[in-house]
Amino acid sequence: MTISTRRPDRARRPARPVLRRDSAVRVAMLGGVAFAALAVLLVRLWFLQVISQERYAELADANRLRTVRQEAPRGAIVDREGRTLVTHRTGMSVVARAAEFEDGRRWGVVRRLARALGVPAQPLIKEIRAKAGTPLATVMLAEDIDDTTMRYLSERRRDFPGIDLAETYPREYVAGTSLAHVLGYTGPITAETLDEYRARGYLGDETVGVSGLEAQYEEYLAGTPGETVVEVDAFGEPRGRGAVSVTAPRRGNTLELAIDLPTQRALGRALAERVAASGSEGGAAGVALDPRTGEVLAIASYPSYRPEVFSGRRPGGVERLLSDPRRPLLNRAVGGLYPAASTFKVITAAAAMRRGFLHPDDILASPGELELYGLLFRGFESRSWGAVDVRRALEVSSDTFFYQLGDRFYRDMPRAALQDEARRFGLGRPTGIDLPGGDEAGVVPDLEWKRTAFQDSPDPLDRTWKPGDSINMSTGQGNLLVTPLQMAVAYAAIANGGRVVTPMLGRRVKDPAGRVVQRLSAAGGERSVGMAPETLQALRDGLLQAANGHDGTSTAVFGGLPDRVRVAGKTGTAENETGVDHSWYVGFAPAAAPRVVVAVVVEQGGQGANAAAPAVCWTMAAYLKFEAGACGGGASAN
Repeated sequence: MTISTRRPDRARRPARPVLRRDSAVRVAMLGGVAFAALAVLLVRLWFLQVISQERYAELADANRLRTVRQEAPRGAIVDREGRTLVTHRTGMSVVARAAEFEDGRRWGVVRRLARALGVPAQPLIKEIRAKAGTPLATVMLAEDIDDTTMRYLSERRRDFPGIDLAETYPREYVAGTSLAHVLGYTGPITAETLDEYRARGYLGDETVGVSGLEAQYEEYLAGTPGETVVEVDAFGEPRGRGAVSVTAPRRGNTLELAIDLPTQRALGRALAERVAASGSEGGAAGVALDPRTGEVLAIASYPSYRPEVFSGRRPGGVERLLSDPRRPLLNRAVGGLYPAASTFKVITAAAAMRRGFLHPDDILASPGELELYGLLFRGFESRSWGAVDVRRALEVSSDTFFYQLGDRFYRDMPRAALQDEARRFGLGRPTGIDLPGGDEAGVVPDLEWKRTAFQDSPDPLDRTWKPGDSINMSTGQGNLLVTPLQMAVAYAAIANGGRVVTPMLGRRVKDPAGRVVQRLSAAGGERSVGMAPETLQALRDGLLQAANGHDGTSTAVFGGLPDRVRVAGKTGTAENETGVDHSWYVGFAPAAAPRVVVAVVVEQGGQGANAAAPAVCWTMAAYLKFEAGACGGGASAN
């Protein structure tokens, strides 16, 4: 056998693959892309570790630090002598950090909290949602909680992530209820007003003035919140070295009012007593002004309420106020509209003397009743006073004397002299008092007003000005409507020589160190009525006789006062739709150099001297410092 030693043919081995040109290009491109990607990653890593190191260190630090805002105490409100009307105390409240609830994953926490607080969860969720989007905003969920609730939440902090206990400063209204309508109350910023407050620089979690002077002077009373930066753990709870930095809150400024607290309390008590004594089913209101400056010395509306009902979030109490038929939330002093009755007669007299219908010494008959245009117009109790001048007519409150003037005004109707005079004295327009929304304008009726007011009446005569309109208006009846504040301003013009002042509650603002930073009462303007001196003197003489003369309608109340505090004023008995007359009195004292003017109305209180006049006298006694016992009782007069 032959063994071959020949090697296999090399040509028969598998051929080595040959890399074509297009494949080589693709491989090169992939390699380039991979290299570029690697280069980008390296550059980015270098950028993060070297260039942005400081920025990301700050972000990381921010994750472990939290800024906690601290509510600032609001400024106090004091009277003209520095006596406290509104202050604050320290309380504990439950707040939510709105930013930690944006994704909705913690609504279970809110529901647990609601059960602990004993309130519905949905309103709390709604409030938190309304404040979302503001990193530092906190939402007040429960204000001024009791000690038991505070301890429960303190011991279970980890069960309520995103929820804090915060020190707050609930308001205390030292003046009680008599100033509630004017002082107003505070509360959290609502969802409806959130955008407005954010535009003013608020975050939205602050406590602000909601009504009254708390709202009117919010810019001065609001303090500056403090901030505390604390280190927190993964659960957002404080840890480590505690506070990193602290900026203390700054208390708001002190608001000084023109109010005189003893006079305010006297007025409030007088209104309540007169309503009770008269058996009235309505309310009452009163205003005391300094006629020289327009500063409001006292202002009250009865019945009233406690402002804490709103500040303390007690919905049951609010509902009771809203459903009370006596309308305790109505500020009758600036918002109650009443026929002026005989208190308007001084304006009728001033208008007649301006138009030349009447001279201070002219004599007119004052019969018990008067027939005009085929109608019989009766005076009070149909009593005749013979021939009287304007001073005597004011003393006895002669209706028929003024009916004759009203007839002259009707015949002079195109000139609207009586309406013009009423507007000169400030009626038919807001007074400009420094309260949110101001005050009611009232009604000074004229032909145009009747055309608008009775445009839907089927009787076309309702849209005309009739003789009876002028005759009734001359004695303050008919469609004429005024507020107690307007009548106080009108009589202040008689007391001060003819200037219509702007009533002001705010007097000045002081910073926490006691320095005056803003004077407020000087901001009120004034204008002249433009009365002739003899007109002014005749009106003042008539009002002095009405309160002190032999037949004065309020002599029984004011006639026994010392000479140094002689009162000049006028009663009014206003007919109204209830069928029971409203009782009016407006007066000023001392008559020779007036320092105070007071207007009071007692709804369904009867004759002016019986209910309103004593309330005016007691209020004046507190301000002018004479014995209230010197004031007499009621009298049978209008």
